[in-house]
Amino acid sequence: MTDDRPRPHADTAGGVLAVDIGGTKLALRAVAAGTTVHERTVPWPAGDDAEADSELLEACVAEAIAALPGAPVRIGVAAAPNVGADATVLSWPNRPTWVGRSLSAPFTGSGAEVLFGDDATLAALAEAVSTAGRDLAYLGIGTGVGGGLVSGGRLLTGAWGTAGELGHLVTDPRGPRCRCGTRGCLQAVVSAEALAAHATAARGLPTSSAELVAGVERAEPWAERTLDHAADSIAGALRVLAELVQPAQIRIGGGLGAALAPLPGRVARRLAATARPGRPLPEVGPAVHGPHSSLAGAALLAARGPHVLNGADLFHEGSPP
Repeated sequence: MTDDRPRPHADTAGGVLAVDIGGTKLALRAVAAGTTVHERTVPWPAGDDAEADSELLEACVAEAIAALPGAPVRIGVAAAPNVGADATVLSWPNRPTWVGRSLSAPFTGSGAEVLFGDDATLAALAEAVSTAGRDLAYLGIGTGVGGGLVSGGRLLTGAWGTAGELGHLVTDPRGPRCRCGTRGCLQAVVSAEALAAHATAARGLPTSSAELVAGVERAEPWAERTLDHAADSIAGALRVLAELVQPAQIRIGGGLGAALAPLPGRVARRLAATARPGRPLPEVGPAVHGPHSSLAGAALLAARGPHVLNGADLFHEGSPP
């Protein structure tokens, strides 16, 4: 296993700042000389008020920067919303009042270069670097469902920077409608909201995702049925992925994905049942960063710079740290 801590060098002598902008929360990590000197997770304010959100983000960034020994040259941002090349929010189902606003505005007072990456893509970066995984897929399950891909030691970002969106693979054309407007996306079936709804039906009582996790830990029959439902749906999507990009390993994380400890094993067993002769299937396991893969990836982006998003070999000895 490799050491994925940001390594200090001339460009980041003052330390780096990582920010994970999620659907329900904001997470920040300040790192100096390879050591975390500040970390904080804050839920978004109730309601959908982009102005209040922006003020909170700006205050949290200032607090994190104050913990560093010097001014950060770069800030890496893992973004759940769909962000354009100019950092304008193009879509964000969880917080629609942000659409049309600049996500970079709360960072302008930092004086740092701000680099944005898709949250699941950066999660794949962190998982790949930590496991020396040159061919890896990441699946994050939480408020939404995201995915990221590393192939041949390089991030696959695609034409618009968000390649590997596993949550929007259509697994059932007659399935529930996703927030994106399409019917049957994986996200519409296995997101935290979707699994809570399935558990509610299986249990016959209103059930939250936290109660589902507790039910799985106790091996409650209704929770087991919901876990099997999730594993079936995920394995179907990963079967397609395995044929298209042939990852050697698949890491399952995100807030809910990391909390459902038996999930990777069940997905692996279902995937194994679909193996073709002579065609190996990927190893399926939990994300090594648990629910924090996107934040770890944002720290790597800040430490290493934009080349990691532009097809550079993540493991080449000559690559900048």
